[in-house]
Amino acid sequence: MRRRFFSFLLFFALISAGLFSVNFVFAQNLDVGINEINNAIVLSDTDPRIIIARIINIALLFLGVIAVGLIIYAGFLWMTSGGNEDKIDKAKNTLKNAIIGLVIILSAWGIVSFIMSRLLGATGNGGFFNGDSGSNSALVGTGAIGACTVERVYPEDGQTDVARNTSIIITFKEPILLTSVCQNAAGEACACDQASCNLINPTHIRIFRQDFGDNCGDTSCPNDNTNVNQAHVSVSSDRQTLIITPHDFLGSPDGDTDYQVKFTNGILKDSGDSIFKTCNTDWLQWGFRVSNNLDLTPPQVLRGGIFPLPDNEKDFYSQTVAAVAAQAAVTVNNCPQVYQAPSILGVIPIAGNQNGSAILDDNFHQNVSALTVVTTPDNNQAQLFAGQELLGVANWNGNQIVFSGFFQLDVEGHEAGNAWQINIQPEILADQLTVGGEIYTFTFSENNNDHNISISGCSGLNIIALNIFVKLSGHPDVNVDLEGNKVILIAKVAGAAGNNINLSTTNSDALSLQAFSGGTDLVRVSEVKDRHDRPMNSVIQVNFNEAVNPMFVSGSADEVADYIRVVNAEATATDGASCSVDADCASYKCSDNVCVGHYLSGNFLISNAYKSVEFISDVECGQNSCGEKIYCLPADSHLAVELVAANLKTCNTDADCANFQPFSHCAPFFNYLTCQDVNGKNYPVANLDQLDGIVDAAVNSLDGNRDVFADGPITFYNENEPANLELKDKYRWSFYINDQIMSAPPQISFIKPDNNSLKADTKAPVQINFNTLMMNASLRTGSVWINNGQKNVEHHLINLFTSSPSPVGYWVTAENRDVFPLDGEPDLTFVFLKHTELSPSVTYKSQVGSGVKDIYQNCFKPSAGPNCAADANNPSCCYGVPTSLLGDDGNCQ
Repeated sequence: MRRRFFSFLLFFALISAGLFSVNFVFAQNLDVGINEINNAIVLSDTDPRIIIARIINIALLFLGVIAVGLIIYAGFLWMTSGGNEDKIDKAKNTLKNAIIGLVIILSAWGIVSFIMSRLLGATGNGGFFNGDSGSNSALVGTGAIGACTVERVYPEDGQTDVARNTSIIITFKEPILLTSVCQNAAGEACACDQASCNLINPTHIRIFRQDFGDNCGDTSCPNDNTNVNQAHVSVSSDRQTLIITPHDFLGSPDGDTDYQVKFTNGILKDSGDSIFKTCNTDWLQWGFRVSNNLDLTPPQVLRGGIFPLPDNEKDFYSQTVAAVAAQAAVTVNNCPQVYQAPSILGVIPIAGNQNGSAILDDNFHQNVSALTVVTTPDNNQAQLFAGQELLGVANWNGNQIVFSGFFQLDVEGHEAGNAWQINIQPEILADQLTVGGEIYTFTFSENNNDHNISISGCSGLNIIALNIFVKLSGHPDVNVDLEGNKVILIAKVAGAAGNNINLSTTNSDALSLQAFSGGTDLVRVSEVKDRHDRPMNSVIQVNFNEAVNPMFVSGSADEVADYIRVVNAEATATDGASCSVDADCASYKCSDNVCVGHYLSGNFLISNAYKSVEFISDVECGQNSCGEKIYCLPADSHLAVELVAANLKTCNTDADCANFQPFSHCAPFFNYLTCQDVNGKNYPVANLDQLDGIVDAAVNSLDGNRDVFADGPITFYNENEPANLELKDKYRWSFYINDQIMSAPPQISFIKPDNNSLKADTKAPVQINFNTLMMNASLRTGSVWINNGQKNVEHHLINLFTSSPSPVGYWVTAENRDVFPLDGEPDLTFVFLKHTELSPSVTYKSQVGSGVKDIYQNCFKPSAGPNCAADANNPSCCYGVPTSLLGDDGNCQ
């Protein structure tokens, strides 16, 4: 009897121990503690859900201790009963009640554990979308956004009230291998390049309801499953953006539905490696909540959301001080060094007496004067050394041995232990001269290279200067003059921006340099006639009220000219027409009295959650403070921007409109039939069979005149004359550009949370306010490489760092605000660094790097911020302190 009781007691002791240990692990999972953002921002407030979980945990733990205590007490009564039936009955009743209580406690713990894991979304368990919090803290895969290879996604992680007819958009930071994305109707991988190859690969791209779970595997996907397997894929020209449009609407008309999207490690780069190979996890996953509504509201250009704003009259200027071009000089003092190839000085036996000879490999570039070859004990191989460092091993082929990349050695014979010293004259690199972004190399001859400068056997310093003069005569940024052995460099564009043009050399003894200086901007007294004319280094910006399809608004001017373009507002002459000056042509380009092109050349960029589109000219006009080229619009020009709406979905009979309530009537509309409601308003969705204009993520056509209805590309609504709403639904506005360049770098005027904040919100975005309008395409994550004329330099953008092994996803949005004066013209850009929910007890640091640029392409350098006056000597602000000292990775330490 006692033996059975002891076994019983041991069993419950083990259960109790398990209860304590499970509670301990559970408490660890709940304890997701504190944050730090923006240098050192600490979140000391614990999540209320965690506090509740801890209280429940402690209560259950206390009750568990009582239950185990009663079991032990019952055992004590039983063992000391001495055969007394009353004591035995009491012990049995106590034991029974204690066991029942323990079962209830364990059941309660299981229920609470399940509920709290759902509320908090335990990391690594497949994820849980927390729509109310506006974030998806559970999904480890979101860490690929921002910190790794994904730039942004739409809908955003944690976004709610998403329309059922939405498209899903993702932008990577590098091109992807399209055969890993698309397949044809037969399930065969293909390159998304034709109408028969535009379906998602459902094993690599998985879209599924959260409550149903992911029904596809890494290698196969059943035909009959609940994943969204039928979806159309469109790809941007740079192969970095995918637009995925499900064939059927997401969700249900009966209520909200949570969705997850997962991109697996089957999505590849051109190299064949997974696009997520360098990420914290080798997949991407995020979630959003789909409402029961369809988006039938066409997209609009935001009121006041364009830059430059409409301007109907050119400003009048009375010039007071003309702009001055920056100047520099190169003086030739000695002959520059030209390239000398390495050579063998001799082969000396140092162990053994077999002589030898050597021939250097064409790819030999080692900076060494002697190498040693030693035959191995088996006499089959030899080792190559530089001092004590082993560089390689090669096999003897008779009496010849080849060390690839070094030399070929031929000897009279070899035995184990034989050694030779190969004496080498190392190569001597040619001197170089860098002007702006162009690098010129000194040689004995031209070699038909535009960047080789001949020193003509060093026959005279004036001749060398003349050759420099000739080569620089074709430089894109400078004009040149010659004074004996001195070459004068003059910035082609007058103004202070010319002072940033880089001038450097590898041999300051041969070439003495006078850096670019003296450039000053034009000083004018202006009379503003309507709105201020804008500087010619302006970036043209269009902001929409919702995400638009990137396919029709991003790419080169040639790629998207049918949908968006920049033209001369006063000229209609296009490609091939006669002209006298650039202003005669719609393209502002007249060559040999003939217009070239139909519109301004340049590039359109999309950013800001697919809501902002910007145009940058491709005409170079200087450099910013980071050494990066800036591009200018035509000086003293009158420009117009034109946006084209898409044609609407067509129909033949009312039956074609039956599913588009209330647009159930097929009626004539201009030159085709489309679905309309009883008031004659059109179904706003564009013709999916042939998209030919700007549409939103739900494929609604642009509402150019902002009357909330879509009418297709009939006529241009003119923002310069906003009263005429009969013009629709294309969109146009015009403005004036002056001949000035704005060169002042932007500054940060406000951050939230503050540096070293102790009470930051785990869900709120980091806010960064600039003192001017910003170029939204530069407000992104990661970094950019800029060639400053000497080397490629990494310039960071906007990032969020953490010491935690748990990744955090982050992305950037922006809003232009009219702050002061309140004149309806936006003055500042507010930037929001959004993120998945942050974890307590973890330090976070936010970063705004010098790669960020304002609306005039000036980079954020010096990187000045609130209470931190960075300057040329201390160009960075680290934790509120100006400094020039950064870590090896270019970040604050």
